[in-house]
Amino acid sequence: MNLGGDRMAQAFQMARGQPNWAARVAVITFILVIGIPILLLLLTAGIAAFLVFMVLSGANWFLNLFKGGSKPDDGRRNVRVIKRK
Repeated sequence: MNLGGDRMAQAFQMARGQPNWAARVAVITFILVIGIPILLLLLTAGIAAFLVFMVLSGANWFLNLFKGGSKPDDGRRNVRVIKRK
């Protein structure tokens, strides 16, 4: 899983290709101040989402253990079926 590593490498290549040292410094500063924190936030959000999914699926599995072999219900109760000709 490459979380933006290619984009970051392209950004550094672009920074190296700038003709002016001031533009290089500006691009690298932008990457360090904006790019890396956003990457870290995305990584943290991905890990948190994965953990929440695993905890909830584990809780669902654990709760289904107590139901046992109950007959699955199709969700219809007190429904009158209209027979059409």
